[in-house]
Amino acid sequence: MNRSALCQHPSGVALIIVLWAVSLIATAMLGLAVLMQRQIGQEVAALQNARAMLVAESGIQMVLNPALLPEDVDVASQQLSERLQEGWKVGKETVPIKFSIRAEDMKGEAGKLNINALLLGNKETARAILQNLFARWEVNLTTSSALIDALIDWVDPDPLSTGSNSATEENVRNGPFEKIEELENVLGWAEMAKEAREGGKGVDAIKKFTVFGTGKLSLRSADQDVIEAWLGLGQGGAQAFVQARPGQDGVLGTADDQINPSMMTPTYAGWEERVSTEEEDLWRVTSTGSVGGATRKVVAIISRKTNPPQVRARWTDEESP
Repeated sequence: MNRSALCQHPSGVALIIVLWAVSLIATAMLGLAVLMQRQIGQEVAALQNARAMLVAESGIQMVLNPALLPEDVDVASQQLSERLQEGWKVGKETVPIKFSIRAEDMKGEAGKLNINALLLGNKETARAILQNLFARWEVNLTTSSALIDALIDWVDPDPLSTGSNSATEENVRNGPFEKIEELENVLGWAEMAKEAREGGKGVDAIKKFTVFGTGKLSLRSADQDVIEAWLGLGQGGAQAFVQARPGQDGVLGTADDQINPSMMTPTYAGWEERVSTEEEDLWRVTSTGSVGGATRKVVAIISRKTNPPQVRARWTDEESP
């Protein structure tokens, strides 16, 4: 008996080892299959994202045409989407594809306050404009005054604090803002933005500023609060102008816009030199492209008066200018 058991023992162990090895191989193959499936899924997703980005970019190229008016972009977007859809297939399957630029996605950039031109100009003028603007947003005077000091210290080249808080000269650029999002790094900006957002007007403060343009304020696209602060008008001083501005069709940025500065009464001489009533040159355009389940967004600052028209800056929804 003992001798028979000893003879069978090696073959039994071998069988166990073989079964164990087969189990390991099967597990490894299953893991490899899952990995390959995941990898294929990632590659498909990456391809769809790349295609969606190309579709979004096609929208930017479309609005570079100076003949395309803002009120026409809705229809033009739909027509171009249909043309793209016709030729985009995978095998026999049609891939859902479209891009979108709406009239509100094409806005004049010069209607915002150029923060660099403002702060690098006359400091007292800059302080008065910003104080006026922040007050309209229901920002506390102490908050706004401290922030203005910090804004001036950010751009001026000297290491001296403008106000009593020496912290305003820490971690500053000592030069112009390169991106508008840098405002969020300025000491006191977060508190001001919070008060503006939670105030009665619910203002998104950063959308009122830009780093592009000559520094002249466009009366064609500027908001009422910005116009009033810029020109030193009282509360509601630009209301009649803004209400009449869209013209008969009620859509801002169309051919029938009524730009009549005489409806406002600025209190100082030379204000005309600080504003522009000409057709917009700089436009901020947001183009959204979708392919299958992927959606990508491209934002660009374009100039349509140059020959040829130019993209002055662009970024994706994952970046900020």
